[in-house]
Amino acid sequence: MNTRRRRRLRAPAVAALVAAAAAGCAGPGAGDAQDVVTRFYAAVAEGDGDAACSLLLAGAAADLAEEEQEPCPEALFDPAGPGGVLGERAAAATVEAVHRAGSQAQVLTASDTVFLARSGDTWVVTAVGCDPRGERPYDCEVES
Repeated sequence: MNTRRRRRLRAPAVAALVAAAAAGCAGPGAGDAQDVVTRFYAAVAEGDGDAACSLLLAGAAADLAEEEQEPCPEALFDPAGPGGVLGERAAAATVEAVHRAGSQAQVLTASDTVFLARSGDTWVVTAVGCDPRGERPYDCEVES
């Protein structure tokens, strides 16, 4: 009788630990995706290419550097490349909605659609400066 009582008391504690562990493994949420986009556009507005590039998926940063033939921080601000578009969009980059599906997220701002992917315990930008094209894929200034 005493043993049963102990098991019953321990069961809720075990369940609480399992729930806490699962919550810890859940990964970044929609608010985290919003924060990454806000920080990305704040870095763009401040002209901080290193900070902006650090929020990009490594493949997106590498693709941008290769395409523009210069390091990511400089390529990001090149007016002939994505710099003009991203600079304009930074002023109106207020987040309006976040859509999350598993390890992917889409953040809609007043001026842009930004795509993100989960990377460990955070989000990274996989595409930015994106415009919808009806049934076709988005046209993005920077993407992996």
